[in-house]
Amino acid sequence: MNRGADQRLNGKTLRVCAAALLLSLLAGCAAAPMSTPAPQMAAAKSKSSDPKNGDGIGGTGIRAAEAMPVNSRGDGIGGTGVRGTITGFGSILVNGLKLDFDHTTKVESDGKPTTLEALRVGQIVQGVAHSKDGKLSLAQLEIQHAVSGPISAIDHATETLTVLGQKVRLNLAGDKTAIAAFKTLAVGDVVGVSGLRQSDGVIVATRVDQSSDDDRTILRGQATAVTATSVRVGAFDIPLAAGATPPKLGETVVTSGRIINGAFVPDVVAGTGPLNFGEIVTDISLEAYAPKAAGSPGPLVIEGTTVGGAGLPAGTAVNDRIVVTGQVAGPDSITATSIANVHTVVTINAARGAVRPAAIRPDSARSERVAPPRPNIDRPQSVKPETPSRPSIERPQGIPSV
Repeated sequence: MNRGADQRLNGKTLRVCAAALLLSLLAGCAAAPMSTPAPQMAAAKSKSSDPKNGDGIGGTGIRAAEAMPVNSRGDGIGGTGVRGTITGFGSILVNGLKLDFDHTTKVESDGKPTTLEALRVGQIVQGVAHSKDGKLSLAQLEIQHAVSGPISAIDHATETLTVLGQKVRLNLAGDKTAIAAFKTLAVGDVVGVSGLRQSDGVIVATRVDQSSDDDRTILRGQATAVTATSVRVGAFDIPLAAGATPPKLGETVVTSGRIINGAFVPDVVAGTGPLNFGEIVTDISLEAYAPKAAGSPGPLVIEGTTVGGAGLPAGTAVNDRIVVTGQVAGPDSITATSIANVHTVVTINAARGAVRPAAIRPDSARSERVAPPRPNIDRPQSVKPETPSRPSIERPQGIPSV
C-alpha cells in the first residue's frame, strides 16, 4: 500500500473515532436526568400572553397570571393537570398557559361527551396536557359547571342568586347592557353557572348561561355533611339511593339529575379526591381563591389540597384570586413553585330572556322585572365590560362543525 493510501486510511480512521466519541458523549447526556435547581425553578416565570390575543376573560378584567412553564421536560410522562378559567382562544388560554388542541383532544361537559365548539370564554375547565416541541397540547378537557339548575332566589340589586342551595355572586361591573339582561332572569329560570368557590362556599360566577328547562341539573362542591341518606353541598342536601355508598366528608361531590315535581332526583352522586385528573399528572396549574391571608399561620389548604413549597404573595387577602403552579406531591398535595395573584373577575352573563318574546313567559313571573331595550333577535348579547375590551375571538377557531 502506498503512502497516499496510508494517509487517507489514517484520516478516515480518525474521523470514525471522533464520531464514535461524539455519539458516546451524546448518549451520556441523554441518559442523565434533566433537572433545574430549586432556586431557579422558583424564580422562573413564563411570559404573559399578549392581551390582544384574549388575556382577560373576554373583557372580564382577569389578567393572565405569570406562571412558571409546566411539564417542560417533554418526556411525555405524567403530563400537566390544568384547572382554571378560559380567558381566550387561538390556543385555549387557561391560567396564562397556551393549550394547543387538535381532532384527537377528548372534550366533555360535566362528564358527557361534547365538542370543542362548546367551549366559551369564562367557563371553568379541567384538562391534561402533554409537552410536545416546547408546547402544551391537550389530551383531554372537561367543562365543569359549579351548578346548573333552576333559580330559587334572585336579588338584582346585589347581583346574587341561589341555585340548588348554592349562593352565586355575579360582578357585572356596572355594564348597562349586562345589568339589563340580568334583570330578565327570575325565579324558576334555569341557568348554568361557571365559577370557583370562595372560602365561605360562595360561587363567584365567571359565566352564567340561561339554559332550557330540560337541561341536566348539575352540582359540584365539597361535602360539608354526610349521612347514610344524604350528602350536603353548600345549603343543599343531595338524597342518596338506598344502599348507596356515600361520599366521604370533604370530598369533591359531583351530582347530576332532574327536577321532578319540584324535587331534585339524582341519577349520579360521586365523590372524588381533589386532584381528580383522570390520569397520572406530574405538574399542576390550579386557579382558586385564597382561603387565608398571606402570613397567616397554618398550612395552605385549597379545596382539600394541601399546598407547600411556596407561600402566598405578600399582601394576599382572604378570597383573593390566585394561580398555583407546581408539582403533584401526593393524591391531595402540591409542592408549589409559584403562587401568583390574578385580577378580580367580571361575569359574562348570557341570559336568553332579553331576546325572547314576552309571550313565552307568563306575566306573573315578570312583575318585578325591568324591561331592557331588546337587542337583535338573532344575536344574543353578551356582557361587554367597558374596560378592558372583549377579545374578538370567543370560540375555538378552525374547528369543523360536527
